[in-house]
Order: sequence, then C-alpha cells, then structure tokens
Amino acid sequence: MQLKKVKFIHNPTSGLIRSPLIIRKLVENALNDPPFVFDFEETQYKGHAYKMAKEASRKGYDAVVAIGGDGTVNEVATALLYTDTAVGIIPIGSGNGLARNMNIPLSINKAIKLLTNGQIKTIDAGKIEDRHFFIVTGMGFDAVIGKIFDEGNIRGPLPYFTIGFREFVYYKPEVFILKFDGKQIAVPALLVTIANQKQWGVGAIIAPYAEPDDGLLDICIIHRVKFLYAIFHLPKIFTGKIDKVRKYERYRAKSVQIIRENPGPFHYDGEPVDAGTVLNISVEPKALKIIVPK
Repeated sequence: MQLKKVKFIHNPTSGLIRSPLIIRKLVENALNDPPFVFDFEETQYKGHAYKMAKEASRKGYDAVVAIGGDGTVNEVATALLYTDTAVGIIPIGSGNGLARNMNIPLSINKAIKLLTNGQIKTIDAGKIEDRHFFIVTGMGFDAVIGKIFDEGNIRGPLPYFTIGFREFVYYKPEVFILKFDGKQIAVPALLVTIANQKQWGVGAIIAPYAEPDDGLLDICIIHRVKFLYAIFHLPKIFTGKIDKVRKYERYRAKSVQIIRENPGPFHYDGEPVDAGTVLNISVEPKALKIIVPK
C-alpha cells in the first residue's frame, strides 16, 4: 500500500477528545515523517463528511480518513463507493463497529500508524432503501433504542444499554414478513438485523458467521422473548454464541424485502431513520476499499 495524498475528516462532536487542534497534533506526532502529504477538515453539520469525501475523491486523494464514530465513517465510506479512494478509520465514537469488525486498532496512535503499515481490502456494502450500510441495518427493538439514543446528549455504551433495559419493559414486538430467495416467512420478532459484518459494535456479536466480502447478507432474527429469558442469554451476544439461543434464527441472501405491521424507524450503521412498512435491502459486492491491518 503506497498512499501519496490523504485527507483527514474529523467530526469534532464525536468522542472524548473534541479539539481539532489536539486531534491534528496527535496525527502529526504519530506520522512524524509520513510517506504522503495530508490535510485536515472538520465537519460542521450532518452530511458534511459525505460532501468533503466526495470532493476529495474527485481531486484524486488516495485515502480519506474518518476521525469519528460509525456515523462519520458511514458518510465517508458512502461517498467513496466504487472509487479508487480508500477509507481509513481513526475510531473515536461510541460503538466503533466497522473498526472493530475490520480489526482496526481502537488506539488513536495505532490507528494512525496503520496508514503507513496497513493494506487495502475491498469489502461489500449493504443498501436499505436509499441508504448504504457497511456494518448492519435493522428494525425493531434495536432501531427504537438507536433512535432514543441518537436524540439524547450522552454518548458511550453505558447509556445505550441503560436505555435498552428501560425500554424493553414497554416495547411491543411486531410481526415481520421476510421475502428472499423465493420464500416467505412471517415472524413475531423482537428485532430483525441484516448484517454485512459480525457485530453491532462494543463487542456485541449479532451475526457470528457474517463475512464482509462474500457477496451475501446475514438475516438475523431474535424472536419475541420475555425479559428474564433475554437477560439470561444476553452474555451470548458478547461471546459469539448467540446462534446457540433457541429464539435466534439466521438466513443468508443477496437481497430481502421486509414488510412490517407499522411504520417506524430502521437504523443503518446505528443511524436511525423513520420509514414506512416496506423495506428493500440488498448487497453490493466489492464496493468499498478500506485500509486494514496486514
């Protein structure tokens, strides 16, 4: 991997270190004598990272490095689909799902150094309606929690799980109809997750057998369960054993249509969006170049 020109895009509302000056100093100190030229920009609003990454690719940058959480990474990656510009990640968000899935160091210093000693891998992208995802998309309980979390001001995994425990008591699962590979199933589900990668983030593994470059999506269903059942089996999400739970179901397909009872949110890489009752999801093989460890 030989990068000649790199753009860093920093989301100053993400992570514990929000000072652009400090972030720039960390990058400059870690690179020391880099084999490429680089420059910085900071996002000013939602969607800004997408615009800046698109422009950087047009100008011939070899890589655009997202400094932020999964939302920032998603914007940058979406802008770089089907281009020769690779996405790099310095993960400073709450979940850091794509970084964790691709074994990118969570250490800022090590993630920066990866730009000089890593390699470029080409992975699939998922698409739900008009949005792309690189980790997972989903609807049901996790989408509701994601929307509440997004509307709050506190970040980090602890508030996410706190909201989850609180809302579980009141959440009413709905019936989802899934159409894929010429078959149709109807399930009363707590949640339905369509995965391009193994985990949501923070080590929570929802699709233990998902691979980001196999041209397939993993359709993961957790059926309606009671609170104590969910608590008892919760550790299996963090040990990669969720597929051993009787209320878990998994399929694989290139595309799936999901029909649900009521309009509501879905999320793509953790970003919530309100939508209608019919959702179309598909995989786009070999769509994105990403810098990962050798």
